[in-house]
Amino acid sequence: MSDTLQHWIMVAEFSGTVYAEMAEGILKDNDIPCYTKGDFLSTAYNINALTLPGGSVKLYIPESFQAQAEDLLKNLTEENE
Repeated sequence: MSDTLQHWIMVAEFSGTVYAEMAEGILKDNDIPCYTKGDFLSTAYNINALTLPGGSVKLYIPESFQAQAEDLLKNLTEENE
């Protein structure tokens, strides 16, 4: 296994895409690689509502950035709860 491969982890889960996109922007502005993955409803129908019953979007980052990402996203993830 190469040292250049990174283990990606889910750092946050959001209801709908709005908060997920905000979080993704914060991480990218701080040079943290990330991507989001939504459930079927949020991705297939491009639903951008703040909340969607049963819908979720997960935010993934390399594990080595976990502490920094959690600190940057603390206020946003608390608002989303």
